[in-house]
Amino acid sequence: MPYRMERWFGIITQRAMRRGSFSSVKKLITRIKEFVAACNQREAPFNWTATADSILEQLQRRCAQISGTGH
Repeated sequence: MPYRMERWFGIITQRAMRRGSFSSVKKLITRIKEFVAACNQREAPFNWTATADSILEQLQRRCAQISGTGH
């Protein structure tokens, strides 16, 4: 499900990036990598089930919905 991917990015945002102060993109990337490594040691890694094609199809559907709203 694509929602798992959205949830994963929500977790990273909430636990690793929020309230953080990063003086560079490199430091932000380092923090994210550290968080992922620690998370994978403590918890079962996410099982990615969505394919690239299914993600692109969903993106295309959502773009069509957005462009059809008249905004």
